[in-house]
Amino acid sequence: MSAESSTLTDRLGAGAWYGYVALVALFFLTPLFSLVIASFYDGRFFSIVDYEFSLDWYRAALASGSIRSAFLNTVRISVPVTILSTIIGTGGAIAYTRYEFPWQERFKLLALLPIFFPLILLGLGMSMWSSVIGLGYGIVPSIIGELVWISPIVMFVVSITALGVDPNIEEAARDLGADTVTLYREVTLPLIKDGVVSGAIFAFVLSWNNYYIVSYLSGPQSTITTWIHGRMTQGFTPVVPAVASLIFYVSLLLVVAAFVVEFRDDGE
Repeated sequence: MSAESSTLTDRLGAGAWYGYVALVALFFLTPLFSLVIASFYDGRFFSIVDYEFSLDWYRAALASGSIRSAFLNTVRISVPVTILSTIIGTGGAIAYTRYEFPWQERFKLLALLPIFFPLILLGLGMSMWSSVIGLGYGIVPSIIGELVWISPIVMFVVSITALGVDPNIEEAARDLGADTVTLYREVTLPLIKDGVVSGAIFAFVLSWNNYYIVSYLSGPQSTITTWIHGRMTQGFTPVVPAVASLIFYVSLLLVVAAFVVEFRDDGE
């Protein structure tokens, strides 16, 4: 085979691969794009034939007291979950990657187990647990329930970064007289900061979009996701695509921010 034929074959193979990736991405993104397109439709029942662009449903969403209340409740849950899960997950990642202790691998499996547990069953179990101990339902139980699921994910994200850091750097800092607090503050945390930031961003996105856990634990306190589900069970309203699109915009911005952090780290 000539060099020219080999180059042509390589180009065709690369083109087929990129085309396949594009089709898969289109398959996953079509529902989201459909939702966004519907949110700008000037009409109660969506139709492509007489489509007219409008911001009326976004205005209605922003003017609704129940939606504002659901949004504030979502923020009240997501912000503490992000902060606490980042602290817990980062601590777990440092413990797993920087120390040796009995049953270390079992600790990893046990810590990551909630990630692989069906969310609807995890929410049901948390609801039963909250009822038995008398914690009740509302913002605080929802925060605790989401921490059980999200903290292991943060631990996993931070661990990936921590495993890429040469432990000899920390050993050198100890040899130079750094105590544990100074070591973490001046060496370890700066080296894994991109992983911590990425973990925090994903923690907020996951909490922001969570439905199954908060639906069991939030009680009378409505969040954005439970509000959408409630409206859909009562009858479709065009405000729903607008509210769902707002959730998507926030999540998209945060995911882009996480990728920017990751690519910046790779560039350095």
